Amino acid sequence: MRRSIRRLNYLAVLMLLALGANAQSGISLQEAISYALLNNEDIKNAKVATKDADAQVFETRADGLPQVDASFGYTNNLEIQRIFLPGTFDATGQTPPDGTFPAAFGVQHLGTFSVSGSQMIWDGSFFIGLKAAKMLREKVIVDEKKTEIDVIEQVTKAYYLVLVNQVRTELIDTNISTIESTLKDTRALYENGFAEKIDVTRLQVQLNNLKTERQGVDQVIESSKNLLKLTMGMPVTKDVELSGNLANFDFEYSTADVDAFNVQERIEAQQLDYLKSLAELDIKNIYSQYIPKVTLNAGWARNTGNDGFGNLWNSNRAWFTNSSIGVNISIPVFDGLRKKYTVARKKYQLETLDNQYSLLTNSLKQQLLDAKDALDVNLQRLEVQRENMALAKEVTDITREKYTEGVGSNLELINSEKDYKEAEINYLSALYEAIIAKVDLDRSLGKLN
Repeated sequence: MRRSIRRLNYLAVLMLLALGANAQSGISLQEAISYALLNNEDIKNAKVATKDADAQVFETRADGLPQVDASFGYTNNLEIQRIFLPGTFDATGQTPPDGTFPAAFGVQHLGTFSVSGSQMIWDGSFFIGLKAAKMLREKVIVDEKKTEIDVIEQVTKAYYLVLVNQVRTELIDTNISTIESTLKDTRALYENGFAEKIDVTRLQVQLNNLKTERQGVDQVIESSKNLLKLTMGMPVTKDVELSGNLANFDFEYSTADVDAFNVQERIEAQQLDYLKSLAELDIKNIYSQYIPKVTLNAGWARNTGNDGFGNLWNSNRAWFTNSSIGVNISIPVFDGLRKKYTVARKKYQLETLDNQYSLLTNSLKQQLLDAKDALDVNLQRLEVQRENMALAKEVTDITREKYTEGVGSNLELINSEKDYKEAEINYLSALYEAIIAKVDLDRSLGKLN
């Protein structure tokens, strides 16, 4: 089944094309979307998040590379600590009364230089963490795509809101022109005694109301343009004109696409898939902490010392070298069952995500069916409003002709004009709601790209 709005009659098409005729220059919908994809702040932040995820992958990878540190130190031992030794170690060779001798081991000035390094041999958390960082980067890319789709939807709806309001302006201008012509003729009839003063007054009131409405629509157009510019990421102080044409909007859709709908085509489902995968990696990471960690350590250092600060830096001063190498194995023995309950909590979180995925799947299907039904109903309503507008136009033309010929009343003409204006407003309202329904259907089908 395929539905289309292209059955609009000649009158309705001419009204919609009036906007296209007046818009000699301006941006198209595709140009507005392209501008938004480059300048919208939410998309810019999404791109920054992608770069941050890239950096996070390298940050995690760095933990598996050699870690090297170098240091240089100087120590001034203002008071050297004494070590108590047994026996006679004083210069006189006499034994102290208490049988011990306080000896100062060390010099006042010390200089050291060292280099140490370590290399992870095995750490299960590292490898799982690196995999999780890469998966997180993939999710952020999907998040960026989701942001782009949101912006495309917002720009599209805001763009057509401006167009509909501009068409409304065209219709009001046409009504003003018609009422002004009728008012002029009625004044001439009144001056010649063929019409009453109240007939002129009624038309003048109607004309004033139309002009006031015109000003209100102008303000609405500016507000809708500002909304569009804000969504595009364009300064709201900048002028913008649109070149779009409502008559070219395609309401067609295929029920085969609806029947073949796959939840995985929706970006929201893909986001939740990544969250589930990350939760599973989180559980694996806890289990990996039961496995011993192996680290290779190495160190090299030189030191020297002297009681005189000047002699410490003497070129003839000897520096002594020491070095070491070793392997460290960290074996988890008992942590009070902490990891056991941490795993349990992570599994509960994963179960919650599974429930959310089931709810999301059902919700996305519901959105699709609701969007399809909404479009069908709005297209039917649009057809009815189109016919009502054509009938109201016909009644107005006949009433005006009767009034001109002197066989109709002024009140009938005003009422018919009022009905015609309401029919125009209802038609434009139905048109915009149908456009919104089509955009929502495209979004639900995953085709809003």
